Amino acid sequence: MALQHFPLLTNTTYLNTAYVGLMSSELASFRRDNETFYVSNGGDHYKIKAYEELAEIHQKMSSFFGLSSERCFGVSNFSSGIRETISFLPKGLKVLLIEEDYPSLSNAFIEQNFSCTSIPMQPEIEVEIEKQLEKGKVDILAISIVQYTSGLLIDQDFLKKLKLNYPDLLIVGDGTQFLGAHEFHFDNSPFDIVAASGYKWILAGFGNGVVMISPSFLERATLDATAMRERFFQGHFNILGMASLGFAIDQLRNNNFQELIKKKTELGLKAKKQLTDEGFLPTWVAARPNHSTIFSINGGEELHDFLQNKNIRVVLRGSGVRVSFHWYNTDQDLFNLVTALKEFKA
Repeated sequence: MALQHFPLLTNTTYLNTAYVGLMSSELASFRRDNETFYVSNGGDHYKIKAYEELAEIHQKMSSFFGLSSERCFGVSNFSSGIRETISFLPKGLKVLLIEEDYPSLSNAFIEQNFSCTSIPMQPEIEVEIEKQLEKGKVDILAISIVQYTSGLLIDQDFLKKLKLNYPDLLIVGDGTQFLGAHEFHFDNSPFDIVAASGYKWILAGFGNGVVMISPSFLERATLDATAMRERFFQGHFNILGMASLGFAIDQLRNNNFQELIKKKTELGLKAKKQLTDEGFLPTWVAARPNHSTIFSINGGEELHDFLQNKNIRVVLRGSGVRVSFHWYNTDQDLFNLVTALKEFKA
């Protein structure tokens, strides 16, 4: 997709996809047309048409994310989707959480009275997770696939080994900072649940998300996928949000998603090297073989405001300033960031 499809990129260095992904002009037009039909001549037909198209949207999602459509569900957002999903599990299961993880992931389990233990986030988080599993019974490991503050990308090969060593372990992943930013095939992954909102890296706008579940989850929850679907779609659903998610997935596919991700990955590696060489990143980021394209730069509110004044969109997260690169970013965006950081540092 050409950069002109994202008008904000023509006048801003946008490094804030991890906060809000941009909306393309095409999606904005699609959303207007969708609701114009509702206003002009849809009425009740708008809802009827939406239900008729729901199976097709789920087929697009399941095909894109690599699982059967029966185990893939459109939801309004991550927070409601994960809470609804884990409500099917027996209460009292022992859950291992990460202390600095996305609060809505951790709170979903705490609020529903699971037996929760947490460990601090650390550069070698996989080592600490394994230590905890060796100590005693853990039924569920719940973790963001990409940590929203630091950008740490969990090692999925490590998680696959865990599944071999602990076959009864359920692994729950928050995919909001992952889906749309990496290629992913759910049924080839170690996860039993992945839930995500669509407004960040999938670029689907607000009001949509996805939940994916494994056969092992269904066995533990002692129900079938039909019962889950009835729960998710009782009443009404976000018609515009679901339609937008289907449209966004089509856009990614039609514009060669694999090539887009390759471009993003290459830019992320450049950013990692330059930001490390200039001393703007903690040393552990360079030490990990794989990292996302989200980075937490040393600095606080003063640096955040300085970058904002340079028309570089970023966000404060924790004790650092978080920047994030998507496939619509360029080498020029990276140059603008590094130049501004050097000026601030001088």
